[in-house]
Amino acid sequence: MIQNNIIEEASYEIMKKAAIDIPDDYLGGIKSVAEKEAEQLSGFVIKTMVKNYEAATEDRRPMCADTGLPRYYVKVGDHARFEGGFTGIERAMRSATARATHDVPLRPNRVHPLWRTENNNNVGINSPEVEWTFEPNVDWIDITTVHKGGLFGTDYRMLFPGDGIDGIKRFLLDTLISFGKRGLCCQPAIVGIGLGGSKDTCMQLGKQAACLRVVGDRNPDLKIAELEMELKEVGNGIGMGPMGW
Repeated sequence: MIQNNIIEEASYEIMKKAAIDIPDDYLGGIKSVAEKEAEQLSGFVIKTMVKNYEAATEDRRPMCADTGLPRYYVKVGDHARFEGGFTGIERAMRSATARATHDVPLRPNRVHPLWRTENNNNVGINSPEVEWTFEPNVDWIDITTVHKGGLFGTDYRMLFPGDGIDGIKRFLLDTLISFGKRGLCCQPAIVGIGLGGSKDTCMQLGKQAACLRVVGDRNPDLKIAELEMELKEVGNGIGMGPMGW
């Protein structure tokens, strides 16, 4: 039986770490971009970002003033047992979120969607989001925390069968340029793309790709991996540098 206080403490620590320490895969990707960037201003901005990440880790403070929206991805073994069951886990994670908002501190971005009122703790109806998956024949729990940026946003398009691969590329291009022109970006950005199924499935797949896949990872399907590289070239070809145009 896993106690709620253990879940809460673990959730708090990983939420704190996620706000302060850039993951190694992303940091490595940024440093690689910094070495290749030819434009003077863009290169300066990227190198400054790296210095900021390093200072955040050294000083143990958030890497950015906007710490995004707290989100949990929870994988649970079907033999695991918890104090208070699954609702007990959610209570523990909500408590950890409130503690982290106060102690780290995190920016209290969660507000009422209509009245803009807030409780200064990032906790409310449907927040923080918790996405559950399950693993057979094991008795453990795995919790991943992501402070997902919300400013760049999400877009969706229903494509016709005849649109094909070119339609996917066009949608990606249109989306990146549209958000870029509105200033809704903070480059370099990780773009998650979800394909197939209903609208909500696509959105979920895209968010999982952006939040959970390691930078540099490629789909095991060779044709899809090739498409990923083509989409990367499309995204890099719009001329949008660090922190916008």
